[in-house]
Amino acid sequence: MAIGGMSQRRMAVAGLAFLLLYALWLAWPYLAAIVVRDAAVTTWVSVAAAPVGGYTTQPLYPGARVGANGRIATVSDEQADQRELARARAELVHATAAANAQQQLADGLRNGIEAREKHATGYAATFGQDLDSAIAGTKASLVSLRQRLKLAQAEADRLAKLRGSGLASQSALDTTHASVAALEQQIAEADATLARASKRQRASGSGVFLLEDGNNGNTTFQNLADAKLRLVQVEALLTQYAAEREAAQGVLDAAQKAYDKSRSLDILVPAGAMVWSLISGPGAAVQPGSPIASWVDCSVLLVDAPVSDVEMSLLHSGSPADVVIEGERKSRRGSVMLTRGSAGTLGLHDLAAVAKGRRPGLGQVIVKLDATADDIRNCPIGHAAYVDFPDVGIPQIIRGRLRL
Repeated sequence: MAIGGMSQRRMAVAGLAFLLLYALWLAWPYLAAIVVRDAAVTTWVSVAAAPVGGYTTQPLYPGARVGANGRIATVSDEQADQRELARARAELVHATAAANAQQQLADGLRNGIEAREKHATGYAATFGQDLDSAIAGTKASLVSLRQRLKLAQAEADRLAKLRGSGLASQSALDTTHASVAALEQQIAEADATLARASKRQRASGSGVFLLEDGNNGNTTFQNLADAKLRLVQVEALLTQYAAEREAAQGVLDAAQKAYDKSRSLDILVPAGAMVWSLISGPGAAVQPGSPIASWVDCSVLLVDAPVSDVEMSLLHSGSPADVVIEGERKSRRGSVMLTRGSAGTLGLHDLAAVAKGRRPGLGQVIVKLDATADDIRNCPIGHAAYVDFPDVGIPQIIRGRLRL
């Protein structure tokens, strides 16, 4: 019985020891994290690439802060291709010459139209004055002819009475009748002349100038109208040439900017960022898209904490975390921002620093901290840290592993 009891005690002790060893194995990453500060202060890392080909000049070195102008480096190329710029300049010269020539043509037409308008105005005034004089003269002639006709008719009546008394000859009476007929014909011609002149005068008021022989006298005004139409056409073409000149100027400006960028172009990042690494040194040849330098934003403070997959499964976004950074005595309260399983942890391509406790088989928790003014100034990226998750302890880890 004693032997059997001893054997049972040994088995119980052995089972207890195995259970303790198993629990220690489960909790060892958690205990190791307490003893060794295996987490690391980190942040996102960004890479500044060359927008154009050339050579790296005046880069900022690791640890330097980017100034207010945002320049982290400059890409220069003194042998930049100028063909597009020269072509744009030639197009602008051609467009400017065409526009200037058309402008001179338009100015000449305006001056010619101004002279023709003066000539047409003088012609119209002279034409009207001539008609006024002709109408006045015809009216005066009619008055004189009618008076003469009245006298001739009176003479004819007197001779007719005398002829009846035998005191006048028939020939004298016939001569007087001939004079009356001639005067009546002259009055009829004068009336016709006055009617034509009055009609021409009315027509001139509406811009139709008829000559005395009935021909068209609007040649001066037709030439003026043709010149004005020509000016409209020239001005339309001038507008087109001016638009082409402006377009050529725009192309030249764009070509000049492209050339300036190809010769020397600053690579810009947010002001206040810290240069994390210099990938392309001064004088190094780069192609468009080549990485020049990496930089970090010290106002975004993260902690990379390696944890077991079991502990990570007990955490979620927003879970509280207590963080103690190496060199500090007080803990900070942060929150879980991101969790990654051991098969897909973030590395140096995404983070500026990774935890020194990172090894295969461990998951990853990214904790977000609120950066202070000292943090932004000193930028403690890469410092070791200890992270404790108040909601997750050894009992929760064991239960999670045993699925209790």
